[in-house]
Amino acid sequence: MFRKISNGLDWLYRAGGAASGALLVFLCFLVLYSISSRMFGFYAGGATDLAGYVMATSTFMALAYTFRTQGHIRVALLIQRYKGNSRRAIEIACHAVMSMVMCFLAFYMIRLVHDSWDFGERSEGADAILIWIPQLPVAVGATLLATAVLHSFVQTLFDYDAINPAPRQTLSNT
Repeated sequence: MFRKISNGLDWLYRAGGAASGALLVFLCFLVLYSISSRMFGFYAGGATDLAGYVMATSTFMALAYTFRTQGHIRVALLIQRYKGNSRRAIEIACHAVMSMVMCFLAFYMIRLVHDSWDFGERSEGADAILIWIPQLPVAVGATLLATAVLHSFVQTLFDYDAINPAPRQTLSNT
């Protein structure tokens, strides 16, 4: 059952990664639109602000996918010296701390969106958009990252072999 849930969550992270890629393509079009507006002398109201919102959203939507595919830089100077249960204990401690930090981030991103909605805050740019609108997908991305970290933490506790970064023993290297 845990494998089905894990596969479903991994699909969700891949969807976030695909959305991030699509947003980067959209960002390229926004930049080209902004450049062409300057070249041909027409007003591209809010394109620069929108490009910033798209970049932030793209970054946060990709974080969960990147984390689960081990694309983040992993500093293993300390942990590579340990093997077996001591290595697993360090992994559990690291994942526990990271889970707390990411849940803290997700909670306060959601709270930021709610406060911006509650106060009716608007951006200071030319478009004066309600600021909770671009903050919402960033909060979704932060929540996806917190979910991915908690997912890895649970796997570290109950299915360590699925995420163990140590080289696996095979018939050729035994």
